[in-house]
Amino acid sequence: MKIFNNIIILSLIGLFSSTYLFNLAPIDYRGTIEIETPEEINDLKLITEEYNLLNPESITIHHQSDNEVVTKSVSNSIFTVDIYKENSLIRKGVEKLESVSPSVNMSIIVNKNNPIVTSLDISQESLGLEDGTYSFVFNSNLIANSDNSSISVNVTYDTAGTYYPAKTQAPTGTKGLTLYFATENSDALIPVTRFVVEDKSITRMAIEQLQNGPLSSKMRTVIKDVTNTTYNNGNVVIDIPSSYTAYNEGSAGSSLAYESFVKTIFDVDRYWPIHSITFTVDRKKVDTYFHERSGEAINLLPNIERNYLLYMAYKIDGRYYLFDYQIDTQSSGILASDTVEIQAQKLFDVYKDIKLSYGVSPIPKNVVLNDVTKQGTIITLNFNDSFLSAYKDREDLKQMMIESLAYTFTTLPHTDGIIISVNGEDKTGVIYPPEFINPEAIE
Repeated sequence: MKIFNNIIILSLIGLFSSTYLFNLAPIDYRGTIEIETPEEINDLKLITEEYNLLNPESITIHHQSDNEVVTKSVSNSIFTVDIYKENSLIRKGVEKLESVSPSVNMSIIVNKNNPIVTSLDISQESLGLEDGTYSFVFNSNLIANSDNSSISVNVTYDTAGTYYPAKTQAPTGTKGLTLYFATENSDALIPVTRFVVEDKSITRMAIEQLQNGPLSSKMRTVIKDVTNTTYNNGNVVIDIPSSYTAYNEGSAGSSLAYESFVKTIFDVDRYWPIHSITFTVDRKKVDTYFHERSGEAINLLPNIERNYLLYMAYKIDGRYYLFDYQIDTQSSGILASDTVEIQAQKLFDVYKDIKLSYGVSPIPKNVVLNDVTKQGTIITLNFNDSFLSAYKDREDLKQMMIESLAYTFTTLPHTDGIIISVNGEDKTGVIYPPEFINPEAIE
């Protein structure tokens, strides 16, 4: 038996030490064990309360997370900033704007109760930017996911100019004609009141004064050739020679000319009743004109009340002018079924949200409209304490703010005047919008 066991052992040793190849059946491990590579989750997001800034010194941005996140700084700047103007990139990757720079490779713990709060210096002086409206895109160096690593803010720099208040009366022996002139960039029509001695039909005078052009070299008239202007029982007929084709070429230029005609003539109704305007060419009615305008826009355009206008400020040669801007009631959420009080609150909210590259809101960001009440045709706008400190030591700019409010809120239906109160205390009495906006000649 012992000999037999030894034979078996020797046989096995020989077998395993030989060069004979074994083909072992493969083993399928699928479905047996699944190993996942851990995925790094970084749910940091950027938050700011300041999306539309006027003349800012700084901006505060938060890195927030609902879960605990450990992140590491990879640069001595938390943010880089790309700056755009009119959709063109003018500065890329501006850095080191933080008041306190982080250490490279420093680990930072973020959770719901412990956000990263960063203050960035974006003053006009620090960045060396000219007056204008810009889009700032802040890019976080702490967030790898490009979908949530940036935040965009609109910034307007507007060096303080001078505002000349509107007038309630024309000088003795004159009539005030509000004329609409285009800006150099053709981005707005600015109403300017010129006081003239009446020596002919006042509607004809208005057109002639438009043709004469503005006193400011930074504005221009878009009204040139006109054959005749007649007034008949409230209807004004403006006849244009077919030889002058500029009114009918290009949508932007023709639109400015059309609006300049219409707004200027309808403002004459402070003196004469103006019911409608008709345009003719070579004394004949036309189906279309002013780049395909047609229907009542050309024939018997009615003089109807324009509602929901926002009066913004435009600076030209160091002077602020108020101008009207027609808001989009749909995007602003204003409904015909809303009460006037609700419409007024929504209209004020547009001051905060509006994004214009050429006009600025006359209402400082920290001024808050607490509530609105209405009695008859007068509404009371009740503001917080910031209203009293707005434009400190600048009475002209305070007046600009008040007049902007008066012009704006009397475009609400059935509203003739406003009262401004602060925390429920009447500060102004009833204010009616002054008749003559932006007097051209300053005494």
